[in-house]
Amino acid sequence: RDMLAIAQEAVVRGHQVTVFCGAWEGEKPKGVEVLVLSSQKWFGGNSVNSFVEKFEKIFQPNNYDVLVGFNKMPRLDFYFAGDSCFAQKAFVERHWLYRLTSRARWYLKYESAVFGSTSKTQILSIAETERKQFARFYSTAPERFCQLTPGISRSQFESKNPQSARQKIRKEFGIDGDAKVVLCLGSGFRTKGLDRSIAAFAALPLGPENKIFLLVVGADNPHRYAAQAAQLGVAKQVVFLGGRSDVADILQAADVLLHPAYRELAGNVILEAMLAGKPVVTTDVCGFAHYVVEYNMGAVVGAPYTIDQFVKVLYKVLVPSASVWVDRAQQFSATADVFSRQSMALTAIENRAQSRQKAPRESVVETQQKIIVLRDELIEAWGQEDAFKLVQGFSGPIAREFADRQTLRFEWAGRGYYRKLHRGVGWPEVFKNLLQLRLPVLGAKNEWLALNKLSALEIPSLEPVAFGEQKRSIARKISFLVTRELAGVVQLDHYFQQHKVSFKEKLILLQKVAEIAVALHSAGINHRDFYFCHFMLDLESVSRWRKGDVEPTLYLVDLHRAQLRHQVPKRWRIKDLAGLYFSSLDVGFTRTDYFRFMRCYWNLPLRDLLVKEKSLLERVALRAAKTYKRDFGLWPSTPFNRNKS
Repeated sequence: RDMLAIAQEAVVRGHQVTVFCGAWEGEKPKGVEVLVLSSQKWFGGNSVNSFVEKFEKIFQPNNYDVLVGFNKMPRLDFYFAGDSCFAQKAFVERHWLYRLTSRARWYLKYESAVFGSTSKTQILSIAETERKQFARFYSTAPERFCQLTPGISRSQFESKNPQSARQKIRKEFGIDGDAKVVLCLGSGFRTKGLDRSIAAFAALPLGPENKIFLLVVGADNPHRYAAQAAQLGVAKQVVFLGGRSDVADILQAADVLLHPAYRELAGNVILEAMLAGKPVVTTDVCGFAHYVVEYNMGAVVGAPYTIDQFVKVLYKVLVPSASVWVDRAQQFSATADVFSRQSMALTAIENRAQSRQKAPRESVVETQQKIIVLRDELIEAWGQEDAFKLVQGFSGPIAREFADRQTLRFEWAGRGYYRKLHRGVGWPEVFKNLLQLRLPVLGAKNEWLALNKLSALEIPSLEPVAFGEQKRSIARKISFLVTRELAGVVQLDHYFQQHKVSFKEKLILLQKVAEIAVALHSAGINHRDFYFCHFMLDLESVSRWRKGDVEPTLYLVDLHRAQLRHQVPKRWRIKDLAGLYFSSLDVGFTRTDYFRFMRCYWNLPLRDLLVKEKSLLERVALRAAKTYKRDFGLWPSTPFNRNKS
C-alpha cells in the first residue's frame, strides 16, 4: 500500500518509476513499469535470497537515479522501514536454534546490509520507537533516519452517512442502539492482543449481556479466541466478523477501539479510529500510541499490562458522551499531519541527488596494513596526512598515562580534542585475561564501537571523529581514538559534593542517571567502570534548566572497557549497578534518593520491585560494600545500614 502510494506520487511529479517484485496481484497502475521476478523458491528465507539474486542480475544502476526498497536487501539508497527489527526477534524473542535456520540467516544478513554501521542506506522511518531497536543491534546513526508522518487514507475512516452506517451495522448483528460496542480491528489476533481484549471485555461491569458487545474484525483463525470467550461466559457477546471491506461503517457502529497489542510497529488503525471520532485504548508498544495521549483520545496502558489496567481505562472511556470524542477528533483531524507520508517520503527521495553533492561526513581508508576512519572537520584537515605519524607526534597536557596507552589533550585549528593512543597490551596481559575467562581489551576499537553505539542510541557521550588501527599481532597492534573535547563540564560526584543541590535538581539528575543506565543495559551494553565520576554534567545546561529551558545534559564517558552484546548478562548488570552504588556512598544521598533511582530504573512500584528484585539488590549492595572495604579499609555506612562498621 505504501509502495504503491509513493510510486503513484512519483509519477504525478513527473518521474519514471519501475517496480521490481516477486508477484503482483490486481491491476497494474498507469505510468508505472512493473517487472515481476518469478521464482520457484517462494518459501522461508530462500524466497528472499532468490528475489535478491534475480534482482541483482537484471538491475542496471546507471539506468536509475535512486533505488528504494520495501524489503531489506543490499545496495539500497532508501529503505522504507515498514517492518520491525528482525534481530530483536532472532536474538531476544527466539531460541538460539532459530538463528541457524536459513530464513533467519538471510533476514539478518539483509537487515545488516541496510542498518549496519557501514551501510549508506537512508531509512524512511514510520515509527520512532523502532529506531532504537535498530540502533541497539546495528549502531545505526540517527542522521540516517528520515522520520515520516503517517499516511492515513481518508477512505479508511470516512463514512458517507455515519448515523445510517451505525444503524446498519448494529442491525446486521442484532445490537440495540443504546448498547455499548467495543471493537477489535486488525488481522494477526495474537500480536494484536485479542486474548487481552476478550479477558478485559469479560470483566467489564456494564450490566446485562444485551447491552455490551465485542466485535472482532480481521482475517485470522478465531477458534482459540471463541473458546476463550466461551470459557469466560461471554460467547454470545463476542462476534467474529472475519475480514471486512466496510471498515469505515464498522468504526461508526463502535463506541471504542480496544487495541492492546503485544507488538505494533505503527498502528494505522489507531489513527483511523481517532479520525472516526472513536476513543482508543491501546498499549505503549504501538508506534502511534503517542497520538492518543497528545490528543486525549482515550488511554495508553504501560507495563506490566494487567487485565485490571485494561478494564479500568476501558470502563473510563466508555462513560463520556460520544460528542466529547467527536469534538476531539475534529481537533485532531484539523491539527495533526497524518496524511502526507507518501509526499514526505518522495521529497526525501528527490533530495537524495542533491545530498550526493555534499561533502561526506565520514572517510574510510583501509589497506592490508591499517584502517583509518576520519569524520567531519578532520576529513579535510587530515585526509592527506599520515594519521598514525600525526597522532603519535602530538604534544599537550596528559590526562592519563598507562604502560599500554596514553590520553592527552591537543588543539587543532583552535578546537580542543582528546587523543587516546594504544601501544599494544603485550602477550602477558592477553594471557592473564584469557586465564580469567575474559576477553582482553586490545586497543581503541572497543571504545570506538561503544561510542558509535551510544551515539546511535542518542545517549550523550564523547563524539568520536577519528580512529585508526594497525593490522598487526593482537598483542602489539597500535591504535588510536580522537574525540572532541567536552567543554564546561564537571564530574557528577564532584558536583554533588561541591554544590548545594536543590531537591528538584537532585531529583532530575538522579532520573537522568537512571535513564542512561536503563538505555545502556537495554541496548546490551555494560560499562564495567560505571561510576558517578564517569558522568559529566554540562553546567550551562543546568543554568538553562533553572531558567525553565532544556533539561540538564549528562555525558557518559570512559567506555574503554565497555562490553557490547545483544543482552547484558545478569552478573555484569550487577557489577555496573554495584559500581554506581559504591561511587555514590560518600555523595550524601538519602534512602529516599536510592528508592527514586530504583523506581526509575526498574519502572516498577517500590513495593513490587523490593520483592521481585530482592536477590539482585542484595548482591548489588554486597558487591558495593566489598569494593568500598577494599579501597578504604572499612565497611561503608549507608542509609540502609548506619550501624555496620
